[in-house]
Amino acid sequence: MKVLITGGSGFIGAEIASQLAESGSKVVVYDIGAWDRQINNIEYVKGDIFDAVHLREALTSCDAVIHMVGLADARVAQEHPQLSFDLNLRSLQVAFEAARKSNVFRFLLPSSASIYGPADRSPIAEDTPPKLTNIYTYHKFMAEKLAECYTNSYGMNTTVLRLFNVYGIQGRGILNILVDKATKEEVIKLYGEKQKRDFIYISDVAKAFANILDIAYNRYEVFNVGTGIGRSIEDIVNLVKEHFPSMTIEYGKYDGVLYDSVADITRLKKATGFDPDKSDRNLRKAIGKMIRNSKTGAEK
Repeated sequence: MKVLITGGSGFIGAEIASQLAESGSKVVVYDIGAWDRQINNIEYVKGDIFDAVHLREALTSCDAVIHMVGLADARVAQEHPQLSFDLNLRSLQVAFEAARKSNVFRFLLPSSASIYGPADRSPIAEDTPPKLTNIYTYHKFMAEKLAECYTNSYGMNTTVLRLFNVYGIQGRGILNILVDKATKEEVIKLYGEKQKRDFIYISDVAKAFANILDIAYNRYEVFNVGTGIGRSIEDIVNLVKEHFPSMTIEYGKYDGVLYDSVADITRLKKATGFDPDKSDRNLRKAIGKMIRNSKTGAEK
């Protein structure tokens, strides 16, 4: 199989590309950013997602598209709604059209568990009605609807993967923030620390994408990608505290709605046998590597 990954040099895209290539698939990384990994079976094409002609050229002989271009920061999306629209929606339209005109009808699209908002039940299943709370969640949900439209209108075989809290060495999530502040001996301020989130390691997320590619769906389908295990922010802080027992923590009043966001992964497990790591092993491993990197100045 030959797979084109738009935004393939990013945090999640690069891991997906590496895993697919190592398993024998041919991968085209199409990205405006740099690619600095030396891995067999990966071709890097520097290109702008809005350059439809160049994108179609890169799609030559491909079997599938994984569209990883997007704006993942909800705060930035709220402050810059046009940027959010361009990266989360307009880029998807360009990618769908390029794929359709290139006769590439297998399409994978990451979405976000944030579209569920303060759900009435936890774990959260895919049929839970979305509670959209900001411009970011509206744009992510609109992207899902665009994907469904291309499936129904043009026969595109589209799968949406709603990602929960993805973490890893090069991520920018709460784990990275906590380690960074702890290593700098800065005060850590916590708000809503009792809320539970579903933290899933980057390599497990990549496995989910690889597993989904093996499924020959001829319809639109949505899968949650998480572990099914909820950990509070306080739980994560305590793991970091194992390395920094004297770290300073201040607790503030949380002004928003407190709620848990934990994935029901029954559908994905039934379809692919997906079995992510549910222990603290990878969390501890990631924390240790982040700390070592902060001391050496390494990025990987």
